[in-house]
Amino acid sequence: MGSPLDWLRDQVNGWEQSALGIFRLRSGQEQWPVQAAGPEDLKEQLLQRGHLLPLPTEPAALANLIEIELREHLVTAAAGTPGVEIRLGTERSYPDLELSGPAFGDRCYAVDIKCARRAKSGTSLQNRIALYTGNTYFLWPTLNFSGILRPFDDYAEHFAVVAIYNFLKSRPERISDLQMIVHESWRIASTKRASATREYIGSVQSIGQLTAGEGEFRTVEAFETYWRASSRNWKKSPEAEKLLRRAIDK
Repeated sequence: MGSPLDWLRDQVNGWEQSALGIFRLRSGQEQWPVQAAGPEDLKEQLLQRGHLLPLPTEPAALANLIEIELREHLVTAAAGTPGVEIRLGTERSYPDLELSGPAFGDRCYAVDIKCARRAKSGTSLQNRIALYTGNTYFLWPTLNFSGILRPFDDYAEHFAVVAIYNFLKSRPERISDLQMIVHESWRIASTKRASATREYIGSVQSIGQLTAGEGEFRTVEAFETYWRASSRNWKKSPEAEKLLRRAIDK
């Protein structure tokens, strides 16, 4: 079967989003039954009859739809693969899912699903991907923060499954030219934050670098040393202080 990284890449290779719109039960043009020659014909009929509304244009909403569908795809794939187990996180937790099982030596791997829109140039992302929250579970990797399935260091490795897409407002699904990339998260990291206002470690923006897994660090040790060497001007986390005090008291 190979490594968990190989398994993930095999599962998402060629994957395409199938959510094409929002079904509206009543449109004022009901004519039943519908007879369609195939999925594309059905899509066109539903659009013409007003039953298929376009997906939202807001990036976070589109990303959420892709993530939900990818999670379901990976869960189904694991169920059909002997020795592979998946545990799901919540939509607000880290990671999105855990990969484990006898096929991988019963070690546990973090899998986080990321979505990113191509810039108009086609060679870079419109915005950096947020890889980790820098002032909580990444900065204090042995503490068990709320909203994470287990402490950061309990994972044998951390993987990022990245879906890169073109945004097309004229299409009901809003998305085209989907490209799937899977790497260890540190391999696509940069020395920049993902946001100037929030505490996120950012990825590189070049799609060529993302595809090749050639971020700004040569080793995972260099990545972790850089982002943990100082506070990097992170805002203090009240939860981190509470957990640290509790650990000291013990």
